[in-house]
Amino acid sequence: MALNREDLLSGTRPDFDRGQIIMTAGEGFDGYEIMEYLGMVWGISVRAKDFGQDFAMGCKQLSGGELSSYTSLGDESRQRAVDRMMHSAARMSANGIVNVKFELDSIPGGTTQVVVNGTAVYIKPIINYVPMGAIGNILSEIHDKLPDSR
Repeated sequence: MALNREDLLSGTRPDFDRGQIIMTAGEGFDGYEIMEYLGMVWGISVRAKDFGQDFAMGCKQLSGGELSSYTSLGDESRQRAVDRMMHSAARMSANGIVNVKFELDSIPGGTTQVVVNGTAVYIKPIINYVPMGAIGNILSEIHDKLPDSR
């Protein structure tokens, strides 16, 4: 059976368009080589809770359940911080961000701060990349085809 390289690679390496930036909490991307470390990037979003929403959520807290208004506030803050970090990376001509970390802080006075940071990098695909899982599958296939030599 002939092994098709495209089949081996499918789903193992994210494809991205020129100008797009991919990010990971890890130290690198499977199937890509980091060519250059460009520097630290970060994004910050500080959001204040609305007094009316705060009162309504206080009542909701008594009855139990998800505080959807706060969840939305957290999601919006996180997305704005990520957008700002990506914009900073784009200014450095990065196409990847590694070691991404998030911090969430509550600031006195009812505000929330989300900080996201990472290292902007320039990456390129590894030409003859075969993922580790595929190597195991190839070796397993070869082993299965070998005559039993007991």
